[in-house]
Amino acid sequence: MSLTDHFKAISYIVIITLFQQLLCQQLFAANIQVNIVDGNKEPIKDAVIYINETLPELTENTIVIDQVDKEFIPYVTVVRRGSAINFPNNDDIRHQVYSFSQSKQFELPLYSGNEFRPVVFNKRGAVALACNIHDWMKAYVYVVDTDKFVLTDQAGQGLLSNLPNGQYEVLVWHPELGNKTSANRQKVVIENSNQLITFTIPKIQRFKAWRAPKSINRRGY
Repeated sequence: MSLTDHFKAISYIVIITLFQQLLCQQLFAANIQVNIVDGNKEPIKDAVIYINETLPELTENTIVIDQVDKEFIPYVTVVRRGSAINFPNNDDIRHQVYSFSQSKQFELPLYSGNEFRPVVFNKRGAVALACNIHDWMKAYVYVVDTDKFVLTDQAGQGLLSNLPNGQYEVLVWHPELGNKTSANRQKVVIENSNQLITFTIPKIQRFKAWRAPKSINRRGY
């Protein structure tokens, strides 16, 4: 066998080995079902569930947080670091979106429609959104370094799917937690089977600003 043939044979072996490893990972992929409840065992909606890992920052990914009838929609948005968010105003009045959070500080001028470039979120953590004109308008963006994340539904459930065998650290965040996640993490080992874990988040009473009556035509304050 020539030296060239020898290197070709080694290359084929390496390729086959990598393919087998990839195939095994796909065959043994499993899910982590996560339940989030409060101290009274009531389900918690809009909790962020994600895997603790660091992937490269995204460069081309734009998401929309709408403004309709003087409310942000959706209330909680989870994005991968580097994502951009558009804030269109679909009301017949002007809004002024801002955030003073450590993870992202910005302030858009008064506007209607969709006149501004998307805002890029390039630092992980919680970002609280508000409107300078309407005090009750609140929403949250949570920035993560992974593509393995999900928001809980009305039943307080979220599914992290298609995870290869291995050990994972699952973290949970919710607006009532502020920037705290250290006490809300669990390690899970996947070995060819699905896993079920539960997190309990203490219920916190927060002040909610008075909201002006909803208007059918969306005009006025």
